[in-house]
Amino acid sequence: MRSRAAQGYRLLFFLSGATGLVYELLWVRLLYQAFGSTIQSVTTVVAAYMGGLGLGAWLLGRRADRHPRPAALYGKLELAIGAFGIVSPLVLDLARRVYVATAAGLGLAGGASVALRFGLAALVLLIPTTLMGGTLPVLTRAFTGDEREQLKPALAGLYGLNTLGAVVGTAVTGFFLIEYVGIRAALFGTAALNLAIGVIAIRSAKFTDPGGEPAEAEGVVAGPRDALHRTALVLLAVTAFASLLDEIGWTRVLVMIVGGSTYAFTLILLVFLLGIGLGSALVYGRSAPRRDTAVHAALAQGVTAAGAALLFLGFGVLPLYILWVVQHTGWGAGAQLAWMGVAVGGVVLVPALGMGMTFPLLADLVARPGAARGRDVGGAYAINTIGSIVGAALTGFVLVVTLGTDLTLRLGIAVNVVAALALAVLAARGVAEHSPEHRRLRPRLLTAAGLACVGLATAAAAPRWSTRLIDAGPTIYGRQHMTADERRVFLDHWGVRQLAYKEGWNATVSVWESGVGRTLKVNGKADASDHGDMDTQILLGLAPVAARANAASALVIGYGSGVTTRALADVPGMARVHVVEIEPAVLAMSDYFSRVNGDVLHRSNVSAVVDDARSALQIHPETYDVIVSEPSNPWVAGVATLYTPEFFRVVRRRLAPDGVFCQWVQLYQLPLPVVAGIVRNVRAVFPHVQVWFSSPWDLMVVGSANPLRYDPAWLDRLFGAHGAVAGLGREYLAVDAPGDYFGHFLLGEAGVARLVALADLTHTDDRPALEFVAARRFLDSEGVGVVFDSLVTIAASTRDGAAPTLLAKGLSVPAGDRFALPYIEAVWTAHPRDPLWAVSVATTRLGLGDTAFAETTLRSVSEDPAAQVLLGRIAIERGQNADAGALLRRALAGGADGAEIHAGLAVLAGRARRWDAAARETRAALATAKSTLRHPYPRDLLTAALDPIAVDAPAALAESLLAAAVASRGGYARFHELHGIASIRAGRCDTAADEFLTLLEFGITRADGPELVARCRRGAGN
Repeated sequence: MRSRAAQGYRLLFFLSGATGLVYELLWVRLLYQAFGSTIQSVTTVVAAYMGGLGLGAWLLGRRADRHPRPAALYGKLELAIGAFGIVSPLVLDLARRVYVATAAGLGLAGGASVALRFGLAALVLLIPTTLMGGTLPVLTRAFTGDEREQLKPALAGLYGLNTLGAVVGTAVTGFFLIEYVGIRAALFGTAALNLAIGVIAIRSAKFTDPGGEPAEAEGVVAGPRDALHRTALVLLAVTAFASLLDEIGWTRVLVMIVGGSTYAFTLILLVFLLGIGLGSALVYGRSAPRRDTAVHAALAQGVTAAGAALLFLGFGVLPLYILWVVQHTGWGAGAQLAWMGVAVGGVVLVPALGMGMTFPLLADLVARPGAARGRDVGGAYAINTIGSIVGAALTGFVLVVTLGTDLTLRLGIAVNVVAALALAVLAARGVAEHSPEHRRLRPRLLTAAGLACVGLATAAAAPRWSTRLIDAGPTIYGRQHMTADERRVFLDHWGVRQLAYKEGWNATVSVWESGVGRTLKVNGKADASDHGDMDTQILLGLAPVAARANAASALVIGYGSGVTTRALADVPGMARVHVVEIEPAVLAMSDYFSRVNGDVLHRSNVSAVVDDARSALQIHPETYDVIVSEPSNPWVAGVATLYTPEFFRVVRRRLAPDGVFCQWVQLYQLPLPVVAGIVRNVRAVFPHVQVWFSSPWDLMVVGSANPLRYDPAWLDRLFGAHGAVAGLGREYLAVDAPGDYFGHFLLGEAGVARLVALADLTHTDDRPALEFVAARRFLDSEGVGVVFDSLVTIAASTRDGAAPTLLAKGLSVPAGDRFALPYIEAVWTAHPRDPLWAVSVATTRLGLGDTAFAETTLRSVSEDPAAQVLLGRIAIERGQNADAGALLRRALAGGADGAEIHAGLAVLAGRARRWDAAARETRAALATAKSTLRHPYPRDLLTAALDPIAVDAPAALAESLLAAAVASRGGYARFHELHGIASIRAGRCDTAADEFLTLLEFGITRADGPELVARCRRGAGN
């Protein structure tokens, strides 16, 4: 091909690479809307897409050899791709309808459902992906003619340019098109570009020199079928397998470090493709002798192995680097993403360079000599694609969940090492020592082998990475400024231990335990707990039930800790609660939260299915009285699809005619207009909408086709003195009587109408802006108070929210919330003699360090038992032991929280060295502790009581008491430490050793622990 024409076609193929990635990202999104985004759906769609590419390369590569004008054929392929792009939204929507109708009609599940998804994905993607797959071998044929020595430079150059175009397509799609243009408009624009590429290619074809009539395929001389040729054929698949394995593994790791937003996934894919494109460009040049090509391929795999090993050498640095990025003052979301891209590049770029070098070199090795043929390129690409499909499926379904990402990536390095050494050995075979060829090849062979050995040694010797470190969530929880010591405490999870860690099909799930309780984390982000989230988890279940009297069936989207499911299952008359959870590992963690979920999965009226919510709701015909949606935060990639009007319409079709829907909405990190946009989406489907709150951080948007009404008799059955959920309401929502429930009412229909008028967010399946806006706001990390205050102002202006007194009551639990203080203070100012408000204000002020104000406030209601408890605590802190004792005993007689009082009395008894009394009061505190939001576990007072007991009380008494404390609160590291000290004193050396070892699980090292145990054993020996 003439040089000037070649430059034009290179530009066209660069643009074609961009359009190809745009199509892939957009088509995959459309298919996920039908099939869901489980690993089964993702893998079937990717396999179908790649399969079409491989098939197209194989078929059209052969066709190119027989075509007199391959450049014109390339143009026709681009025209056909563009034509399909125009109709693709209709075709994919038809596939969705067929899937829903077939799966629902036949009741398909499990393997049958996956097979249907794969079949439909393959059917709709077969034509365009086959056409796409054919463009590389066809255009390579146009560039080379019959000149065999031009095969490698043409293939490497075109493959590299096309991949670099894909980088542009990834960036444009992930950072601009989906949010600002929309999926369908972007598809039409991309199709127009494809049509333009096709027209230009066809018009330019007349200026190219096809190099004579094409040779018949049957006349091609077969190349040598030696060991090198056979090995190269195998490695085309094997190295592609390893490349997909690495890509999936890196993604699983990096999502834990840089966060799981859509921008994070875009960055990872972008850097991966950039490395492949640049790597292919590095081997651009005329075809070399086979030995040299084999050496270069060995070198490429050596680079891949050594580059992939860098992750294991620098893993510990990544979280520190991310902390530096997110704590940098003045950097917005864009700057943070750019610097996070550096971290991604440090993991991905170097090995991706080696991957990009490998394919053109191996394709050159397997191509027959004598003449360049499109069928050779197409065959190599097809084999490569088969390896990629196997890599995607085996890694996602088997390797990560059985071996874990750490060992999976080490396996990938081993594959690269074997490939590098095999190629090096075969390249060196038959070369005479000290010959000119030997001297020429030796440095590169040694480099390739050396790099491979470095990769192998690192994979074999590098320590397994810490699941504690990878699960730290630095992007999420490390945004506040930290000193060096504070960073170490944060990354070590000081005082927190990891009870479970499981890499599931779709996410990595863990359970952590500390002194305050247990937390469920998904991809490093806390999604549920048995402490701070309890009010939200409970109200999510009760808010729709309260508005739907006698509800008998419920659906829960997202299991979390199981508390919402438990709240629904506790409702009187609830015959059926069905849970849809996308990640099976979340369900596997349920037993860790049995204290608060009541082993709900074992109840006869509860069932669970592992599936994506969109897919499950579309294909299962059951209807429900109540549906609750509590997914993760909308900045997490894929979650925002559960906030669109289209999804809410799917929900409405599964609700009974008088059913009620409840949607959780976060207030933190989202501005008011975005929150208003979410509520507007709910209101677009459900004409009657109210907004409730569990805390200033969390909203429940309740919607129904009918006006929402609250039956007093039904509320009494729920929250009355003997109500089915009265305990949950009282301890976590401050609902002491049915009327108190309305303290969580924020906006009625008039307020909702005022709120949605402020919306500036357009979030639909076609333009899922929330996913991007929320991700940016997450990186900007703005606070929550202003949004809640604005909603209260709207409620006041429309006069359809809770009365100020009820609102303050709803905000009074948990006690001490500074965001609730202005509302509680306003009511207290109006009712200064009401103990409820005085105690609530004093509690918060005390937590803020304003002891004088708190004491003055409490003195005005000093006859109230709760006030006496707080006054007793103040007296304890001041060392006024007699006053403290009198106050606490009066409070106990008045019926105040017994656990806190007994813990305070234990402190006083310990100060007086009355050890039996201290032990008695401590045991009473442990026995009566409720560990709820209203009556928290008195951890600080118990610690103050047990510290001197462990050191000074009689040894047997101290050891027994600390053992009871550990049994009561096994997640509190200090109790384990004190039990270890008491066990040393009691001569229970092995128990002490176990406790000091347990401290290591909490990230705490007691330096004198080994010496204390050794002295204990020496003493026991004597």
